[in-house]
Amino acid sequence: GALHWGEWYAEHAGVRESAARLIGAEAKEIAIIKNTSEGLSFVAQGMRWDERDNVVTTGVEFPSNWTPWKRLEQRGVECRVAGLPAVEHIEPLIDKRTRLVTVSSVAFHNGFTADLHAIGELCASSDVLFCVDAIQSVGVLPTDVRAAKIDFLSADGHKWLCGPEGAGVFYVAAERLEELEVV
Repeated sequence: GALHWGEWYAEHAGVRESAARLIGAEAKEIAIIKNTSEGLSFVAQGMRWDERDNVVTTGVEFPSNWTPWKRLEQRGVECRVAGLPAVEHIEPLIDKRTRLVTVSSVAFHNGFTADLHAIGELCASSDVLFCVDAIQSVGVLPTDVRAAKIDFLSADGHKWLCGPEGAGVFYVAAERLEELEVV
């Protein structure tokens, strides 16, 4: 039953605080989720998209950071594909209708590591949201969401966080919370 529910809530709060410290966030910006896909889907499905908006992703993404964005085309949102998660590949695809750039911090198939700080700076200077699939890096590579200007980050716990399957971390910058409608 629920005899120890108070302890469960304290444990949950402690996990959020630990995750926040790990990525340079505040605990109020962290949600514990099932997996990386869930967090990325919250962003893709939770934003208020306009027809003719576009999203930039890359051709080296794991399906969880490809499928939600590609499915937005059914709603009139164009999914643009850069060759690699690098500024020189992404920048030419950004225009005044670009709402979000999404990349994996580390490519699942070859280990290519994105320069999140450079991409985050590009996004900030272009007034574009920045979303990161960080399952392959959080826990092994230093991650600072503020320094990299990341608006959304999702990572499952079963890789470099050395946690169980089904205990992921989802970060939403406090100033972006109202931009998502998650049901």
